[in-house]
Amino acid sequence: MTDHISKSGVRIAADFRDNLIIDRYDPVFASMRMSKRKHLRSANSEDAVTWNVFRSLRQIDPTVWLPDLFSSAFPGAQLTHTEHATVELWKSVEPPPALRLSADEGDSEIDVVVETPSAVWFIEAKLTSDISTGTTTRVTRDQVLRNIDVGSYYAGTRHFYFSLLIANADRSKEGVRVVEEYKNLDVPRGLLKDHRPDGLHNLRGVSRLTWGNLAEVLDDASQDATLEAEKQFASRALSWMRERGLSMKGN
Repeated sequence: MTDHISKSGVRIAADFRDNLIIDRYDPVFASMRMSKRKHLRSANSEDAVTWNVFRSLRQIDPTVWLPDLFSSAFPGAQLTHTEHATVELWKSVEPPPALRLSADEGDSEIDVVVETPSAVWFIEAKLTSDISTGTTTRVTRDQVLRNIDVGSYYAGTRHFYFSLLIANADRSKEGVRVVEEYKNLDVPRGLLKDHRPDGLHNLRGVSRLTWGNLAEVLDDASQDATLEAEKQFASRALSWMRERGLSMKGN
């Protein structure tokens, strides 16, 4: 089996691992659904970019890169206890009880979950696609609102933040639109009030990030990390992003 080019001109790798630069034989792939592994073969796969970037960052002391990335998303806010931060990809998270009990909605797969003892940060990663604008049973429940809902409930007593990670605004126009709307936290709180009697009081911020912001923190980590091995993880991921034109800051 060899690589081939799709009808739209996108390179499709023979093996999805050919698109990965780190942890290519991680056990997670054994239980991954076939459709997701197939998607990872595409040169335009947002899952491959997410894996390569965030799994590389996982190898680096979070105090080196996480405060700067968080500041890019939420200027003026501070993320505490970053020395204890964990990063998990494609985590399955249950909906709030009211939706779960009514069988209205299944679990959500969250692209990136950053956790500290005091906060939870969900990141929805997009590359060439836009957000989904509804679910099967709730046509107005867009992907950002759903992430905010399940993330706020998952965070419990910890502060909760959400960011939409995009290449540029032109590729994710609907996502950019709703993020700008939901930055006023009263808007998502109002839309979710019927099944969230807690009022989402732990919701602290909604924002937009670009892959260029990730490139910036990788660049800094490649110079500032204490261990040489950590610098190499950052440098390799940054070089991979640059080869694919993902290191520009975007808009």
